[in-house]
Amino acid sequence: MKPDAAQLAQDHWNDNPLFLTEQERYSTYPWLYDVAEFRKHAGEKVLEIGCGTGSDLLQFAKHGATATGVDLTAGHVKLARERLGNLAVVYQADMRDLPFEDEHFDYIYSHGVLHHCQEPETAVREMFRVLRPGGRVNVHLYAFWSYFTLWRFLRHGSEWKLHIENSEAPVHIDLYTGRQLRRLFGPNISIEKHQCKPFEFLAPMFGWYLVVKDRKPFGA
Repeated sequence: MKPDAAQLAQDHWNDNPLFLTEQERYSTYPWLYDVAEFRKHAGEKVLEIGCGTGSDLLQFAKHGATATGVDLTAGHVKLARERLGNLAVVYQADMRDLPFEDEHFDYIYSHGVLHHCQEPETAVREMFRVLRPGGRVNVHLYAFWSYFTLWRFLRHGSEWKLHIENSEAPVHIDLYTGRQLRRLFGPNISIEKHQCKPFEFLAPMFGWYLVVKDRKPFGA
């Protein structure tokens, strides 16, 4: 029997929590501040799914959003609460079963999380359940066609997926194509590509992150 992805994730990040300072995070991902839209949601209810240790959630709160985060990993939740204080609320929760009422949030953001889920269809349904009509999602996933995929495969061969995250502990990872994302979210999503070091101008072709942006239609 294959290991449960949720348990693998908890084991991985409880043992190896990923805590970066704000400077470290946004120098590693220089495109993220604008693409995540941290500055654009003042006065809105924002949910981050897989908030990790809270750096991104903090940016939404700093710029005036009513910020809420969820993360599966107890270690991340503890560190996020310490970082955020009373600026945001953080829950330990599974993205497949969000502890919120229908149509509660204006904007849902998730960076580098959905590709660790074995049931992405369930997770996406939950996102749209708790999103108000007219609200938007902004989801970042690993790309199948990427310089990073090729680089890791050439360095590590068949074991390359063990060398993506911040330790070699096993964790479930799916890589996505644009076609797969349109099947998962719907045909009318916008898709961008980002993160292609050291030649960022090549990111639209060979970037490591696929960014999905979508809006929940009125009447849905």
